Amino acid sequence: MIILKKFRKGKRIDRTIMKTFPSATLSEIYKWLRIGKIKVNGKKKKGDYKLNEEDEIKIFLSDEQILDYKQKGVVHKTSFEVLFEDEYFLIVNKPPFLASQGGIGVKENNLVNQVRYYLKGTDTTVALANRLDIGTSGIIIFGKSEKANSTLYQLTKKRAIQKTYYALTIEKPKPARGTMDCYIKKSTRDYVPIMKVCKKADANSKHAITEYKTLESKESYALLELILKTGRMHQIRLQFSSKNAAVLGDKTYGNEKINKKWSKLLKRQFLHAAKVKFTHPFTKKKLEISAPLSKDLQRVLKKLKFDHSF
Repeated sequence: MIILKKFRKGKRIDRTIMKTFPSATLSEIYKWLRIGKIKVNGKKKKGDYKLNEEDEIKIFLSDEQILDYKQKGVVHKTSFEVLFEDEYFLIVNKPPFLASQGGIGVKENNLVNQVRYYLKGTDTTVALANRLDIGTSGIIIFGKSEKANSTLYQLTKKRAIQKTYYALTIEKPKPARGTMDCYIKKSTRDYVPIMKVCKKADANSKHAITEYKTLESKESYALLELILKTGRMHQIRLQFSSKNAAVLGDKTYGNEKINKKWSKLLKRQFLHAAKVKFTHPFTKKKLEISAPLSKDLQRVLKKLKFDHSF
């Protein structure tokens, strides 16, 4: 735990926390405020709370978390592809094997720090509207200012950003088109955080909904287009694994024997965040952004002689 004191009157608490923890995303900060990991004078406050000079902020994070979130990190290169940029937002195609942000076990070279470098300064205020697992490629949206960051948070909260993914499963889902609708909760396996499907909703579970349709199938494999209605940790990978149609290459929820068969060609899960669609909150223009499928996934489709090209 750390304690912060002595503030300029009228300064917003979310901006104060962002400055204190430059590696934290805005969504993480709002979550800390919501669940009471951050309190002002012993009480929970919303992100737009304006501080008084005599206020005291207590932040209930572990020493390890505090060290990680305080680390700014410096990188001098970028490996992402810019798909869209204006004065408010930056939308990029994240390559596989690059962490979305800093965290335990993640060093300076992560996407957030690469974006800070791209935007000419490690102190640049950026926030992610979404995150991808290190082994998932595709679209991530960044806000480039405090105003844009706050608006992105609201868009995400209202589920106003439609997200489309492509996945290759080792079995054909039945039916070929439908909706995965379940509750999932956090668990651990060998001290590693994982997710599990629940039979019903409870205080610790979250609703997870994914719409899917089969684009093509060969042998037992199926190429799927998925639209996320919710954005839970490991949502797609867990849901399809629970129906015996695991994502190819998934080391956490997948089929070890089949993954090994493909290991020379595919070093990660076949999952790609392919499209986002939303109305630009400032210009009111309708945006539909696509990210090309990465080469390793294209090679798998070619090996299977799928007709789809990206």
